[in-house]
Amino acid sequence: MLRYMQPAIIIPTLIALIVGTVAGGIAWQRIEAAYQEAQQRAFDAETSEITLKIDERFKAYRQVLRGARALFAASRDVTRQEWGQYVDALRLSEDYPGIQGVGLAVPLRAADMERHEQAMRAQGFADYRLTPSGSRTEYTAIIYLEPFDWRNQRALGFDMYSEPVRREAMARSRELGIPALSGKVRLVQETAADSQAGVLLYLPVFRQDAALANPAQREAAFRGWVYSPFRMNDLISSAIGDAASRVRLRIYDGHDTTPANLLFDNHPSRPEHGPVSRRSVLELDSRVWTLVFDSTSGEDPAPPALRPEQATIMLICALFVLLTASFCATRQRAGELVRISASLRSSETRYSTLVNLSADGIAALDTNLCFTYLNPRLIKLLGFQETELLGRRFDSLWPATDTTHSLALTERLRHGQAATWEEQLRSAGGRPITVIVTLAPHMDETGLLQGGILTITDISERKAAEERIHYLATHDPLTGLANRAMFMEQMNNSLLIAQRYRTCFALLFLDLDRFKEVNDSLGHAAGDALLQETARRMRHCLRASDLLARQGGDEFLALLHDIHDMDEAFAVADKIRRSIGAPFELDGQACSVSVSIGIALYPNHGHDLETLTRNADAAMYRSKLSGRNGTTASADAP
Repeated sequence: MLRYMQPAIIIPTLIALIVGTVAGGIAWQRIEAAYQEAQQRAFDAETSEITLKIDERFKAYRQVLRGARALFAASRDVTRQEWGQYVDALRLSEDYPGIQGVGLAVPLRAADMERHEQAMRAQGFADYRLTPSGSRTEYTAIIYLEPFDWRNQRALGFDMYSEPVRREAMARSRELGIPALSGKVRLVQETAADSQAGVLLYLPVFRQDAALANPAQREAAFRGWVYSPFRMNDLISSAIGDAASRVRLRIYDGHDTTPANLLFDNHPSRPEHGPVSRRSVLELDSRVWTLVFDSTSGEDPAPPALRPEQATIMLICALFVLLTASFCATRQRAGELVRISASLRSSETRYSTLVNLSADGIAALDTNLCFTYLNPRLIKLLGFQETELLGRRFDSLWPATDTTHSLALTERLRHGQAATWEEQLRSAGGRPITVIVTLAPHMDETGLLQGGILTITDISERKAAEERIHYLATHDPLTGLANRAMFMEQMNNSLLIAQRYRTCFALLFLDLDRFKEVNDSLGHAAGDALLQETARRMRHCLRASDLLARQGGDEFLALLHDIHDMDEAFAVADKIRRSIGAPFELDGQACSVSVSIGIALYPNHGHDLETLTRNADAAMYRSKLSGRNGTTASADAP
């Protein structure tokens, strides 16, 4: 007897073991896939933030150069001492890490070289001479570069126009009147120790009140360049921060990722490709950088979050073998994995890497924060006449007078400290303007405060544009209904809620009958009006908690929450059909259309978005094939 029973026990046990092993392997692979997907999303989010930090860092440096250029707008001649005081007040090492200094380079003619060198020697630079030597068609000279430490002293008198990469950026800046970033160079400040790749950012300085409409006018009004040199390792390392231990970043000048174009590599000894990688392109002042990101981690062991799931898989397989109840356990496990995957998808973060800035306003203030100079952009931004603003206190443009804040600003300026903050200003018409304000002190030769340099960036349009873009991305422009993307996102949320609380909902696919005949006979304008009226009628047939969307053309989607059975869904569909079936009046002409409707009920006709939408769509087409103007339920079950 025992001899005949053993095969009956062993064979089912072996089958159960094989089935359990296969099911466990599939479940394990799905967990690993979900984890790897989450790793990639987290890596993309972190590297996008690094890219944004680098972009924002250069915007700050551009503002530093604009402030330096504003000195020449506020003062006819900027002395070496004034230049040094301005740069020292910026606190570059604290507020602008990575920047090597702020300098001024001027153009020279061959006939003026000897006089230029004598003038510089008279200022205390006994060994000053223009380098490199040699005959060239154009010359330039670095005459200011602060802070004037041992590195920057090596650059005094250097002719940057003698080197092709620098010359290209300088010529582009002068000709177009815009900031220009150079390609990869070796800075004059470099020594044999800790040598780094370098780049330079140039901003042209023009004569006050000169016309700058074309290259010829800009050439005639040109005075020189304010610029900043950057050592790439110092610049990018400060921008990456603590992410450097987790991410390997390589930056290349241009689109070519060859070693000759390599600007920065924070882990040069690591392998070329990490477990997770990403590549992006960043455009900075008409220069393209290619950023290559790699994860610095090797083959990571399973994190603690996965250990309970591993134990669960082993337990399910053991119970399957011992109790031969694998089907129920596998189905339950599959449902759990679906919920985990849906939760991971819904938590995905999206980033925007491009920011559009409006024109910047620049002004000079006296010690009482009164305007002494405003550039045309700031006058246009505020909407006042220039005579109304000159002599007026800057804080009078604030929505509410804040004496404490004004006194604190004045005190910071007296101590040589710059300030940056967000503020709302009142324009001439009373319209509030949201701006970023940067205020830097202007000292005289004795260290006394002479006033401040004010930079204002209008960000009002950017905030309004963000709200408008969000609306256009989620709504149909013709009917004002939700578009398909928003509908599917809301349906995904409804699916999660229904799974959690074991409730039901219905999905309706609606397609207008004979819409093309109306569109062809009365024209597209009448067709658009028909779609708008159809959307209005459908909305009146639904509850406030239900969701209606236009999928495209004459197709619509409806999500009916808290539906208990198919009869309730049919009742709503019949109400919609009767409403649409009433005559329409378009451009004085009466016309009629009908609607074919397909219904899928969760969970009867599907447990996921793809199955529900496919079954509802198929039911709608069966309704059309059955003579139109009807409602058909899905015939499929999961």
